[in-house]
Amino acid sequence: MKALVATDGSENSMKAVRRALELAEKEKAEITLMSVAYFGKGDFDDMPPRIQEKLERQARDALERAKTIFEERGINVQTILETGVVPANNIIGRAKDDGFDLILMGSTGITGLERVLMGSTAAKVVAHAPCSVSVIR
Repeated sequence: MKALVATDGSENSMKAVRRALELAEKEKAEITLMSVAYFGKGDFDDMPPRIQEKLERQARDALERAKTIFEERGINVQTILETGVVPANNIIGRAKDDGFDLILMGSTGITGLERVLMGSTAAKVVAHAPCSVSVIR
């Protein structure tokens, strides 16, 4: 089984990471961690560079925290960092392109402006994913 785990570092997304760890340990699932810095450099060229750097750093930090959980158990895991205006589209696209069997993600993630602009990432992924989706609370 190949599982894609979307994480933004939020509490619920880290629960999804821990669920993926269980799958890796019990079922020998192949796990890929993914984080999306929610902006598109081409779309927001006027955005101050520090904001772009901060968003990328947050996504990278979320991946590193998640990866550490696997490394502490001696389990290899792949990581993917992408940028995008709608993280759900990145997640869905990656699942299609790489033939994942399962997507795991938190029911809620980062709140605030992202939620206002994009709505629920989890709902979009559930509605359009090419594979099963497990939404963790």
